[in-house]
Amino acid sequence: MKVKVHPTFIILLILCMLAGQVVRALLVFSLVIVHEACHILAARGYGIRCRSIELYPYGGTAVLDDSFEGKKKEETIIAFAGPAVNVVLFFFIQILRENGILSGAWALEFAKTNFWLAAFNLLPVLPLDGGRIVRGLLAGSFGFVPTTRFLAAAGKCLGGAFVFAGFLMQGMGFYIYEPILFIVLGIFFWIGSGKELDNARIVFLKQLCRKKERLLAQGLMPGRSLAVSRDTALKQIIDKFSADHFSLVSVMGKDDKIERMLSETEVIQGMMDFGLNCMVGKLKEE
Repeated sequence: MKVKVHPTFIILLILCMLAGQVVRALLVFSLVIVHEACHILAARGYGIRCRSIELYPYGGTAVLDDSFEGKKKEETIIAFAGPAVNVVLFFFIQILRENGILSGAWALEFAKTNFWLAAFNLLPVLPLDGGRIVRGLLAGSFGFVPTTRFLAAAGKCLGGAFVFAGFLMQGMGFYIYEPILFIVLGIFFWIGSGKELDNARIVFLKQLCRKKERLLAQGLMPGRSLAVSRDTALKQIIDKFSADHFSLVSVMGKDDKIERMLSETEVIQGMMDFGLNCMVGKLKEE
């Protein structure tokens, strides 16, 4: 398993050190490793192998085996495992502090760092763990790609807010460490959110391709119907497909009568032949 360190994480550590926060930098680094280790342990509980870890300013990302892709329940639990350990460590150290077993600035710093790592990672935006948890919960109802698109857009908004706050703090005369930190985080969120959306489209197509294998293995799979007009773009239809159901598409005519029934395979083949923006009515003509 490879461990990759994102440049923004290195910048964060350097900024902490330049600000005289060496202990804090080492503490953040250590807790991020623990955070990611819990993601990996949760994944292994489902028999999913971790291929690599990439460390970011907010935490990190465990790159899991392809067998993980699109599994909503597993994604939710694996994503929650990281912040959960930070919450446990926070309460554990607080109990020790309140009972006089531990004291001093380092114990307080340990508790605060765990609290903020958990709280920050649970924000419901991508690429944070909170966004993955929400996607796992909502993808079944709203679709994997549309849910990812919404959460990625929220992540970009958060990134923009961080960048704006960084420049605002700079103008207000804050010490250079804080503004640069906010700007670096904002840029990362903007880039990371876009990457999540690009990956989601690839993952979703893989899910659709694997459904036939699952059907053959299980013998049956739930199905559902979609009614669309002839002018509906294939992209809109495919966004409604789910990894857990086979969809049958009814193309409706002007008199609200079914002109043609299309399987998922036919819709996807039409996308490959004519592109995502092709109207479903054109498939009838071919």
